Amino acid sequence: MTILYILIILLIVVIILLALSLYVFAKKSIYLSNKEKEFIVFVMDIFENYGSELGVQSKEQHQKLVAELKKIKIRKFGHE
Repeated sequence: MTILYILIILLIVVIILLALSLYVFAKKSIYLSNKEKEFIVFVMDIFENYGSELGVQSKEQHQKLVAELKKIKIRKFGHE
């Protein structure tokens, strides 16, 4: 009888670990279509070119944002 309880507890632990790993992988992955990726890259390019004219941030802040956007674009979307 105790072996049955141990097996049940082990199965519950395995199920919980599998559920948590699925949750972590699902949270990390973001699925975007090619059209959505192209639109995001387009918006980044527009901000690079015309964001300084908006007057929302200073020139230094704009340059820092553009540098970070370029890093994100290369890392996530493979564009340069």
